[in-house]
Amino acid sequence: GDAEVVAKIEHPQALEHLDDILDACDGIMVARGDLGVEMPPERVPAIQKSLITRANQRGKLAIVATQMLESMRRNPRPTRAEASDVANAVFDGADALMLSGETANGEYPVEAAQMMARIITEAEKSPALMNPTSNRPLQDPALFPNAVCNAAVVAARDIDARLIVAFTESGSTARLLSDYRPQARIVALTPHLRTYNRLNVLWGVEPIKVPKVRSTDAMLRQVNQTLLQLGYARPGDGVVIASGVPIGQPGSTNLLKLHRVA
Repeated sequence: GDAEVVAKIEHPQALEHLDDILDACDGIMVARGDLGVEMPPERVPAIQKSLITRANQRGKLAIVATQMLESMRRNPRPTRAEASDVANAVFDGADALMLSGETANGEYPVEAAQMMARIITEAEKSPALMNPTSNRPLQDPALFPNAVCNAAVVAARDIDARLIVAFTESGSTARLLSDYRPQARIVALTPHLRTYNRLNVLWGVEPIKVPKVRSTDAMLRQVNQTLLQLGYARPGDGVVIASGVPIGQPGSTNLLKLHRVA
């Protein structure tokens, strides 16, 4: 099947075989609580940073989990150290952060989720994250999809576009764009519910399910209609589109278009 696999990193042995694990999976989860049991806790912060960086470089999902806002299991507010911990996971380059005991059996599950969302939102406003290419090396610059997505991020920055639109079958275009952490919002249009669901976990990606199209002209009409109807853009706004031709062929990202919404 095509179910995606996330590997939970919780033992020292996993660190020794991380490249093989990344080859075999679609993403990793940094289980800090388990790592802190298996090795000295003072080593965990540096290991977390290393794991996230390695996943980023390979274009794989990086999730940080466990004991993020642990005190909120019993208290309505986190400690300042916990708030810094959440923010630093964002600065490290994590795609997603996950609560566990705080929402599974804590006394303030809703407040914990809302607090984490607020900390993440504030951290993502930091200028430290607004550097779209320098810390995100291409896995293989010779591959068309990598080159197109890199160029899309640079083009969006240069023309001050608010949106990068990925028209995607499998989600790979949106995943590559997300790797570069662009300043522009990434709007991913896909006709497939499975792809739509997967895209929700990627950093900065806002997926939208749209009808299937069969030509480039139909794709552009769909982009115009969707962006205008949902309020993402106004007539005359410039956006950057990354997609593949022929339309409907997964993994064929080879098209970059600077488009004015009409």
